[in-house]
Amino acid sequence: MKINFQLIIATIFATQIGFGAFAQKANVTDAALLMKKYNPMSGLDASMKLLIKAKGFIDLAAVNSETAESAKMHMYRGEIYFGLIEMAAMEAASNKTEQDEEKIKAYESIAKASFKKVLDDPKKEFIEDVKTFISFRSNMYFNMGISAYETNKFEMATQFFIGAVEVKSFINEKYPDAAINAQLSLSRTVDSLIKVKSFDKALELAEVVNEAVPSNIDILILLVNIYLQKGDAIGSEKYLNEALAIDPMNKQLYYVLGTASMDLKENEKAERALSKALEIDSNYNDAQYQLGAHLYNWAAQLKYEAGQLPENDPSYDQFIEKATKMQYRSLALLEKYIIVHPDDKSVLEILRSTYSKLGDSVKAAEYKKRIEALKKN
Repeated sequence: MKINFQLIIATIFATQIGFGAFAQKANVTDAALLMKKYNPMSGLDASMKLLIKAKGFIDLAAVNSETAESAKMHMYRGEIYFGLIEMAAMEAASNKTEQDEEKIKAYESIAKASFKKVLDDPKKEFIEDVKTFISFRSNMYFNMGISAYETNKFEMATQFFIGAVEVKSFINEKYPDAAINAQLSLSRTVDSLIKVKSFDKALELAEVVNEAVPSNIDILILLVNIYLQKGDAIGSEKYLNEALAIDPMNKQLYYVLGTASMDLKENEKAERALSKALEIDSNYNDAQYQLGAHLYNWAAQLKYEAGQLPENDPSYDQFIEKATKMQYRSLALLEKYIIVHPDDKSVLEILRSTYSKLGDSVKAAEYKKRIEALKKN
């Protein structure tokens, strides 16, 4: 489990958000009595001592033939081991150390196995108790995620929402609202991290979210984009293939690949990807604009390179011919785009400039007139 309980518990501790007492009835085992006193906010040492003591009782009960299959025993066993995860996270946060992942995995495995026993119990006596225990924590993380998001702490919000998802997984339940919010928070976080070229940090967080919320196209697109921005074609291809396996006709996947390839100056790759997006949807306006602008800039680059060639270089005409073809393709795409966005001055200027360079004074004048009309408004 890669949820950052250390961050979550540390934040809960810092903001002094308390846990309520468990709503279980009296006359239970010694472990249950101890768990009635468990409150993570009562302090690390006190809570850890209580849990270790409760663990001793519940471990004996778990191997006793009279109680090993008891749903009540498994309910408290799950709660105790979940509490041990919370305390391990708090201990790591307090000591500013890394969590012991092997220990966490062991605790998680036992907690989930016991909760499953409760959920599978034919008598269904303690199902609601377990759901209440888990829902309290998952809802708390969700609400903290909302608060973090509203204060623009998007990375923290991502962690809280994923925390809510992961906690629900202890009873094999989904948390769709938390999953959606995790993706939205992740998107804002990744945007800011890419701007400062913190690609590894962006990848680490995105891969955690992808593990918690698998087969989500939007998250996979984020991963593709991060790897492309990092210049890692192998990594981007891995997640692109995963996304395409889920939705092979997703035009947005090719659009993201195309725009990211443009940023990396991979002209041919960008052209192929954007062309594929338009093959899927010929009216995909964003792709029309992006490919049209890409071809316009690429043609200008080719003409510049042609101008740098030695005099009478035989490849000069090839450069010019290729650039001219790109200009005509750019015009065709951008004229489709401008029908939907008639007031886009930058595109109108590209159209005017391109027609002028190609010697079509009539069309150039037409677009010049439209630009001037917009300036008056």
